[in-house]
Amino acid sequence: MPVRDVLKQWAWAAARRAHHLDFAYLLPAIAKLPIPLGHRLAALRGELNARLGRDWRSMALGFRHIRSHCIGAYRELQPSASQDQLAAWTRGRFVAEARDEYESRLTMAGRVEELECEIVAPFDLKQQLSNRERGLVLLTPHYQSFFLGIAFLARASGALVNSMSSSVTHDPRVDPAVQRHFDAKYRALERYIGGKVPDHETGSRQFYRMLQRKEVLVILGDAPVLPDGAAMAVDFLGAKRELAGGALRMARATGSDVGAFVCRHLGGKRYRIEMSEIGSANDESAIAKAYRFLGTAIEADPGGWWASDLITAMPRVASSAGDIEALVITDSLLSGSGELAQGLPQLRRSVGLSQWHERHAADATPLGFLAECTASRVLVLLEPSLLATSSLAPELARCMDEAQAACVTATDPRDASGEWGISYTTLGDFETYVARRTALPVSAPVPAHPPVAMLLDVARTRDLLRERPQLSWADLPSAFGAAAVQAPRAFVHSYAAYQQGNRMEMLELLPEGVKTLLDIGGGEGGFARAFAVTRGGEAWLVEPSEAATRAAPHDRVHVVRGKLQELDASLHGRFDAVSFLDVLEHVTDPGELLRAARPFLREGGHVLVSVPNVGHWSVVRDLAQGRFDYLPVGILCATHIRFFTERSVRELLEAAGFEPMRWRRAGPSLPPEFEQFAAAARQAGIAIDRDSLATESLHVLARLG
Repeated sequence: MPVRDVLKQWAWAAARRAHHLDFAYLLPAIAKLPIPLGHRLAALRGELNARLGRDWRSMALGFRHIRSHCIGAYRELQPSASQDQLAAWTRGRFVAEARDEYESRLTMAGRVEELECEIVAPFDLKQQLSNRERGLVLLTPHYQSFFLGIAFLARASGALVNSMSSSVTHDPRVDPAVQRHFDAKYRALERYIGGKVPDHETGSRQFYRMLQRKEVLVILGDAPVLPDGAAMAVDFLGAKRELAGGALRMARATGSDVGAFVCRHLGGKRYRIEMSEIGSANDESAIAKAYRFLGTAIEADPGGWWASDLITAMPRVASSAGDIEALVITDSLLSGSGELAQGLPQLRRSVGLSQWHERHAADATPLGFLAECTASRVLVLLEPSLLATSSLAPELARCMDEAQAACVTATDPRDASGEWGISYTTLGDFETYVARRTALPVSAPVPAHPPVAMLLDVARTRDLLRERPQLSWADLPSAFGAAAVQAPRAFVHSYAAYQQGNRMEMLELLPEGVKTLLDIGGGEGGFARAFAVTRGGEAWLVEPSEAATRAAPHDRVHVVRGKLQELDASLHGRFDAVSFLDVLEHVTDPGELLRAARPFLREGGHVLVSVPNVGHWSVVRDLAQGRFDYLPVGILCATHIRFFTERSVRELLEAAGFEPMRWRRAGPSLPPEFEQFAAAARQAGIAIDRDSLATESLHVLARLG
């Protein structure tokens, strides 16, 4: 035998011996140490596994592809991620798995009582899990600390909780120490949850009985379909995927409910469980919400999902909208912003098409892209900063079929007026508004303005481009003429230009004597320019975004890229006013930022502030319904890290040394149903601030004290 082969055999034998010692001795030893130290050692163990590209499955079953499959999965979930980011998520995946193995050992050692866990749920946990009228299937993925989460749920609710295990670890190729580890962890978990953790391979009858007894059953919701196993197609991680369907089949057969949870490690002994809404398993929307909840958690921390290598075993299935690919032109005024970083993955989840392409305009001309397109239709999103719902592609396709059109454009706020004017604030509002538009006709004439979203018939568009190859995407609706229509029911909202607003309404609050203005975080300088033009004063803009400062009007405004705290007041002089328009909610310490403005103000100078009001009726209604959905724009913008009401803004200003002088509450009047809500609450003895409910944004002028 060649020397190289002999060395490989020795190396493999040494690796298998180290693998055995790892599970037989190292893991149990780590579990006896102080927990913070144990977590650090578990993370180091995971880092080592990441370098070697191995875990117990790769060592036992020959799965040497785990690292490459993880990278492929993360690339599919985040096409624009850098190589460094993909590598970091892959390392995180091995660390998360190693941490779960360590936490399993803590369970075996009886140390769960030493751990703390907060639970965030849109319902009363004990009532939902303990006092049940029917069974409950809770889905969770191989994500972060899901195993400990099962014990935490049972402890916090007092409910009898069951779970499901797999006998795959009894494969004769699996190291005996690994087999003992898994057997012991399931038996240890049973001591904490009061229920059972049987193998699902031994039969499903036992699980049916659990649900018929109105018990809780925790099942991994990201499991691939087993040979001869039940399958289901769900919208998960940006595509419709085929997953193991036995859990939902049992839930439906027993009339049970379904929900989802994830458990995260916050550091040291602290954990947090987040739970989705719970609904009937026979309600498709309840299942969709559960998987959307799980997908959102994974996309927020891809490295925490340590089943990512299994994505190849979760085949995509055809979209309900038909054979459609999506192309997103990623060039945007918001490129590099936190809003777009959150909004683009959300857009992908909302649209729900499996074939998803993100390209710069220069890399995706109509002629070039359609030459490679394999679908019969393509959804082109000319702006990535869009809000949409899952009805977008189906409504465009329906319109194309009925009108026999080659090009169908979506409707957006430019086309919405009268009774169909914009009336949404939160994601729930937006979904309701779009659903209400189904009362409109299926098709209408194409408006004169360029589209932001459209569906194209690929074959007919190719024919047009053969004759006119110079056409751009935006040219196509007019080039098709009568073969192009608009779909009033297919609605999208663009938030691309939110940094461009001139905020003229805020100028009304500034005293006439204000001749110099320092505008902090003013985007592309719309407000600063409006001040300079209408007041004839001198305006300075301080903005951290490079893209925004490039687009700012340098001819009328002094532009400084950076943050206020980085400026030297002695070099820039003192101003009559400093403005913070929709800025304070984006910073960790708004009081510090306000205090940093004091050296830049002359004696008796003013600050002008605008902040969204979290007490607005739309947010209150969503909270009452168990919802708090982040968006890339608006009151619940994902980049908001502080939230305000009038009272908290007043306290903030006064603590920073400013005296509020003028207040203005902006927003439409309360809808009739909330007038009734306010009246009923008052009759019940609950103090209601009606003005706050009707206020979408708070505008304040304050004077330096």
